[in-house]
Order: sequence, then C-alpha cells, then structure tokens
Amino acid sequence: MRVRNKVLGGLVAALGAMLLLVGQDAGAGAAMDYPSAWACNQAKFNWYCDLEAEEAPQEPKTAPKPRTEQQQALDELERLAKDLKEKRALAIVEPTPVHVHAYIAAQEAVMEKGSVFSDVWRRVVWQNPDINYQLKNPVNNAAVQVRDSERRKLEAQTLADLGKEWGLFFFFRSDCPYCHSMSQIMKLMSDLYGITVFPISLDGGGLPEFPQPQKDNGMATLLNVEKVPMVVLGNVKDRRMVPIGSGVLSAQEIIERIYVLTRTKPGDLY
Repeated sequence: MRVRNKVLGGLVAALGAMLLLVGQDAGAGAAMDYPSAWACNQAKFNWYCDLEAEEAPQEPKTAPKPRTEQQQALDELERLAKDLKEKRALAIVEPTPVHVHAYIAAQEAVMEKGSVFSDVWRRVVWQNPDINYQLKNPVNNAAVQVRDSERRKLEAQTLADLGKEWGLFFFFRSDCPYCHSMSQIMKLMSDLYGITVFPISLDGGGLPEFPQPQKDNGMATLLNVEKVPMVVLGNVKDRRMVPIGSGVLSAQEIIERIYVLTRTKPGDLY
C-alpha cells in the first residue's frame, strides 16, 4: 500500500513539473522563432504556422528616357491642334464675342507659324539645288519653253528610232464616227513621221484613209481591245505590244505617250 502511494505521489509530482514547464514556455512566446501552435490552424502539418513568404526584391526604378526633339515638337503640334479645335467648337456652339475672339487669336497664331515655315521652306529650296523641284519641272515661262522644246526633240528622236522596228496598230470599226476622226490623225502620223500604221478592222469594213484594212484575226481579244478607236505600239520583230490609248488622240499626244512609255521610268517626269 505504501509502495502504491509512493508511485502515485511520484506521478503527481512529475505531472506538476511538466505543467510548470508548459506554463513557462507559454510565457516566453516572444522568444520563439515561429508563431505559437495554439494560435495556428491545427489542420496544418504538425500544427506549425506557415511563415509569410518573403517579398520578392523589387527592381530598381529607372528614370524615364528624355523625349527627343521630334517627339517634343509632335506633342506641341498636337497641343496646338487640340487647342484650336476646342476654341473653334466653343465659338460655333456659343458664338459670344469672347469665344470668337479667342478662336480668331488662336487661328492667327497657328497661321503665323505656318507663314514662317513656308518662308523658311522657300529659302532652303533656293539655297539647295539638290531639293529644288523647279530644276526638273520649272514653272517660269522661259524655262517651261526650254523644257518643252527639249522634250519635243527627244520625242521626235524617239519616234524616228522606233520607226525602224515598231509600228502602230490601229483598231477600229467602220461604223464608229470617232474612228473616222482618228483615222485622219493616224494617216498624218504615217505621212509626217514615217511610222508604219497597221489598220485592223473589227467589223471587216474600211475607212476613207484605210480602205483595205486587215481583218481582226483574234489580236483584239488577245490585247483586250473593248473600246475603239484603240492604238497599240507593236514591235514587228519580237512581237512586243505596248498599248498607247483609246479614244481620239492628237498626234502630239501619241508621240508624247510613246516617249513616256518607251524611254522613261515611272516618276522620271514628275
């Protein structure tokens, strides 16, 4: 009996010591490197609380790049346009003297900038021949006459050179009044410049200037000739075909088109 009482007394003493240690640990929570298990969600593994994830280091902010001179100019141009548009809208919707005056003043300021730009533009063109468009296409009457004279010489030379291997195919119908008028011009081209004209009749009939034309053998369909009169420049050796135009054309128009289509590239004369 005494032995049993001693064992029970030892167990009670040991239990009291354990409770005392637990109480001390609870009071020293500030020294723990993790939150108290009693304050955590007990469904978590081992009752431990998840520590807050460390925040990712933020990249150092870089200073914005300075805007270029062109970007600043574009911003200013957009600001001026927006301001003028707003003042105009207000002056129209509420045309009071104050609003109209503000719009006129803003418009005058923009026009002044435009005038200065135009003046500087012409000064730069005058002083830089490489960007002077008038050297290529003059507007001065004397210079225009010289240009036209030189071009006519080139056109005549072109026609003379082409006459050796090229001819003009003239598509027409005998019942077409415009074809009758065009036939006179084609006859003139042949007589004055010596270029061969090949008359081709789509209906088999002739014209006073070309009483015995060739009948169409499918060439009109091949060249997609839908309207007459139609003139096509053709090479009699290699059979190259260059459409010149349809309708009634003057002799000068035909010569100019032949020159442009055979001796120049797109943009040369502009």
